[in-house]
Amino acid sequence: MIKNMKHSRTNTVYQVMAMPKSPMSPHTAESTLHVSALDALVNVNSLFSGVVFIGLAFSSSTISLVASSTDDPCTPSSNTARRVVLFEVLAFAAFLLSSLIAQGLKLQLALIGAKKVVPNALVPINERFIRFGMAVTALCTAIGTVFLTLSIVFLIELRLGALSCPTSAWSKGAAIPLATSVAVGVMVFLSNVLYSFYA
Repeated sequence: MIKNMKHSRTNTVYQVMAMPKSPMSPHTAESTLHVSALDALVNVNSLFSGVVFIGLAFSSSTISLVASSTDDPCTPSSNTARRVVLFEVLAFAAFLLSSLIAQGLKLQLALIGAKKVVPNALVPINERFIRFGMAVTALCTAIGTVFLTLSIVFLIELRLGALSCPTSAWSKGAAIPLATSVAVGVMVFLSNVLYSFYA
């Protein structure tokens, strides 16, 4: 009888060890994907915010590399320096708004996960609102990137001359590749982020 008890205990131990781990629920996997996408947005916003701070720190000491005569068509207008600061501030505001919304959405996703475990412990949360907030977060990041690009273009005009100048090969050579690469990068980034949001 003792041998039978030991044998049954051994079989029970083997059965427990052989039990497969429960797979991750679809909701948990979806929430993990959404949180990863929001973390990527926050990281991008932090990087660009640092770029904006550096630009604001050095924009006041910008030295033009072209003629400073007002009659020279390559001399940028007096409002160009103001546009640099304006678009840098707007870019920072967009990145900050995007990061704050993303952090709030991460909290809402955590609450949704807790609501699945304890259904009666929390108030209902609209998941459509979560998806809308994710789209707004990605859009704010894209708008901030556009504002940052415009500020760099105006900074190029201050340093290398106005883009309307007949001999503005240096300005166009710097501004056109910048605008093209940023446009392609924003489209690829937004398409991947939105796909991860609605996957």
